Amino acid sequence: MSTHMKRVLTALITIPPFIGIICFAPLYVLTLLITVVALASLHEFYRMIRPPVQKALMFITYLLSVSLFSSLIFMDRFYVAIFPLFVMIPLAYTLFSSRRNNPMKGDGAGLTIVGPFYVCLPLMLLALIARLPEGTLWVLYLLAVVFAGDTASFYVGRRFGKHRLIHVSPGKTWEGTAGGLLANTAIGGIFGSLFFPSLSLASIMVLAISIGISGQIGDLVESLFKRRSDLKDSGTLLPGHGGLLDRIDGLLFAIPVLYLYLGFRLLL
Repeated sequence: MSTHMKRVLTALITIPPFIGIICFAPLYVLTLLITVVALASLHEFYRMIRPPVQKALMFITYLLSVSLFSSLIFMDRFYVAIFPLFVMIPLAYTLFSSRRNNPMKGDGAGLTIVGPFYVCLPLMLLALIARLPEGTLWVLYLLAVVFAGDTASFYVGRRFGKHRLIHVSPGKTWEGTAGGLLANTAIGGIFGSLFFPSLSLASIMVLAISIGISGQIGDLVESLFKRRSDLKDSGTLLPGHGGLLDRIDGLLFAIPVLYLYLGFRLLL
């Protein structure tokens, strides 16, 4: 079976159940799903980066990540107190586990700290968006815009791409980027017209473009990590797509953009 066919079949198998959970399942079920995605993606990140992170630090970070998302279900805003621990514990661990003759020689603490803020924080914001008024629709809007842009960028770049976008990702082209942004704008406008009639078409399309640009930057950032580690994919969990982090890399940068937009709307 070709890589392209695997890519299509994986999408057809995984997308409907995910949409079903977003639309019909209780919020705690969606939060549990996001927790699983966060842990799997964080694990792929730690396996991908160099130098490798100590297993003890990885385990501590996984426990903190579970505590972070569990607080959304059981303790509401207690999650705010957990994020400092992602910094404090790895630094304390590194301090006491470093060699006596070189106590300033870190052992992966910096990259250990980056992981939760790169992966878990945006996904936590996604869980918070789902709890807002019309939150389910906004989550679907975000996914539709980002994944439509990813798909269009892939196929347009494959068919018409001639001018490389950036050296860290040789497969990305300006033509693919333009195709992705057009898809972002079109899907954002259509979705907004159908489900957010109180918003102006111009504002919802500008939001879609902002989300699309952020998503493409997120894709390139993960490409930078993979290039530094000489890897093609972050994992093999999704046939035809690579790892889970490969699938959500753009989403991680797009989620904060939507969260800020919705936050300003609530203030106005």
